[in-house]
Amino acid sequence: MVTDLHSQLDLVRDYVNTFDLETGIDTISSPDELATWFSEQGLVDDLVEPTDAEHTDALALREAIRDLLLVNNGVQADGDAASRTLEAAGRAAHLGVRFENGRPLLAPEGDGARAAIGRIVAAVAELAPTDEWKRLKGCRDENCRVAFYDKSRNRSRAWCSMEVCGNREKARSFRQRHAHAR
Repeated sequence: MVTDLHSQLDLVRDYVNTFDLETGIDTISSPDELATWFSEQGLVDDLVEPTDAEHTDALALREAIRDLLLVNNGVQADGDAASRTLEAAGRAAHLGVRFENGRPLLAPEGDGARAAIGRIVAAVAELAPTDEWKRLKGCRDENCRVAFYDKSRNRSRAWCSMEVCGNREKARSFRQRHAHAR
């Protein structure tokens, strides 16, 4: 189970980044790939065989979390719909309070793909009330949307990469300003 705050942040960021919007590459595009990813992240003890429904739910969860990260970055997204998706995933995983060394943790009952999905939901639930959660953002570039951790002192970073997405946005703004000036 992922209990360290930064491990949880990494898990959530890496999960959202399993789909690269710019290239269209989805590293969990099939149930088998999802099973491999769950195993590589230590979310399951043995390789699981997600059903098509579990795979579909996992993809919906990923995009719901992406929406929440966009909201963290001031981007208009449907946070309510995203929250409902997370709630449904948590219920399906039978998330409940467990205690580890006297510390309450959210944990799914059972094992398998639903439990792995539940562990991701539990990570989000545990992160959400922390200041660290607000630093986990989705890139404002609508062609990118990569999840990143904002390490800036004032938490104002808007893009995953100033060199790529930030420069693209600056160039777009420059072209718009100069097009209106003509």
